[in-house]
Formats: sequence, C-alpha cells, structure tokens
Amino acid sequence: MTAELPPPLVAQVRSSLADLREARLSATTWPAVAGDLARLAAALDHGDPASVHNALVPVSRVAYEGKVRSRLAGAGRPAAMVSATKPMSSLPLVGAVCGVLLCGVGYLLGGGVVLAGTAVFGLFIFGVAVAGTRTNAERTEERLARRASPTREALDAAPSAVVHAIREIEQELAS
Repeated sequence: MTAELPPPLVAQVRSSLADLREARLSATTWPAVAGDLARLAAALDHGDPASVHNALVPVSRVAYEGKVRSRLAGAGRPAAMVSATKPMSSLPLVGAVCGVLLCGVGYLLGGGVVLAGTAVFGLFIFGVAVAGTRTNAERTEERLARRASPTREALDAAPSAVVHAIREIEQELAS
C-alpha cells in the first residue's frame, strides 16, 4: 500500500525513523514511542497519506526531541577554547580594591555622573575577578547540572522492541 504514498512523505517517514533510531530518550518515553510506531505502521498498511502524516507527527516530534537531548547531553565535554585557570582566593579582593580605586578616581575627575559610570565598570571588574576563581572543572560540573533533562533522567538508546518496529516499517517502505 505504500506505493500510493507521495515520495516526499515516504522520504519524511524514512528520515524520522533514522533520527529516532539514533535518539536517546528517557526510559519512560520509549513505551509511548512504541505505540506511536504501531499507529504509523497501521497507517502505512492502510495507505492513506493523510493518516500516515497524522501518525508521523508524534514520531517526528519525539525524534527531534531525541536529537536535541543527545546534543545537549554531549555538551558535557570540556570546552576546547577555554584556557586553564587555577583558583586564587585573593582574586576577588584584588578586583574589589581595583573597582573601589576606579570609582574614587572617577569621582575625583567628574563627580557623581562619572562615579556612576565607573561604579558599573568597577562591578564588572569585580565580577570578572570572582569568575576567575572558579576552575574549568567547576564550570563543567555546573554546566552538566543544567544540561539536557531538568529531571536528570538517564537518556537511553532505543530498546530492542522499538528498533524491531523501526526495521519492520522500513522494510514495508522498501517493498
């Protein structure tokens, strides 16, 4: 019955299935994906392009979510361009002293208006100094804590039942 389907729709189904095969999702999501794949297989058996498109929507959404989660989960690697730093407990103190001195010079040069501008710049200097106290490992840990899943669920590859359903649909598309 897939001979009646338009080629762009068939290509979209194949693309979504390929993305879904590579996706990494939480274990609680995969049973729903298996149900969506069963609906897609039934729609393909029926051969109606509208029902295939309607059944493909949840599958393609999950495949897209899986691609995004996989990329975000891979963001835990250390950044290549960040230079190594070592923590220095005196750096915030030096930044604060420099900021206060800058504010004093600004006040002496131009009064309150210049003081406001130099105070903002002094706070920036202090912020850079405080940021310099964190090591790259601490930055990476913080980024990992905020990554991919707000619930911090483990992301798993497709279980064998889903992979089998994907293979069956692909075989049906090939015939």
